Amino acid sequence: MLLKKLQKKVESDNKQHEKRVALGKRSRNKGASFERTIAKYLQEKYGIEFVRTPQSGGFAKNAKKAEGFRGDIVPADDSVNIKLHVECKNTKTWSLPKWFEQAESDAPKGKVPVVIFHKHNTSKNYIALSLEDFCELVKDIKGEN
Repeated sequence: MLLKKLQKKVESDNKQHEKRVALGKRSRNKGASFERTIAKYLQEKYGIEFVRTPQSGGFAKNAKKAEGFRGDIVPADDSVNIKLHVECKNTKTWSLPKWFEQAESDAPKGKVPVVIFHKHNTSKNYIALSLEDFCELVKDIKGEN
């Protein structure tokens, strides 16, 4: 009797583990797809080829030699220097303070940390950056021709 209960518990734990693994894979795939979408969008807007960083930049967090690979997307040509450190988020639940904290802590010196995120069940994408960085990037706001 005790052995059967133990076997059922192990089977239940294994099924729960398999569900968590499948959910993790779906989440990673969804995030990678969003990063590719943003890279393509930026490429179309600015004429610069962008690529996803390996492991979404995770491998570069503590590596000084991998400074240019921080963030989720970077220019494909390492001779192209952009002002932004880009983090991409595609999730139902927004955690903007946490996301922005990650972008700020991961951003190399001299880069503006930004978070590009998606509104679930819409085609809307948004970007967040500090007011100071926004004003620095958009120095002439008058829009005069």
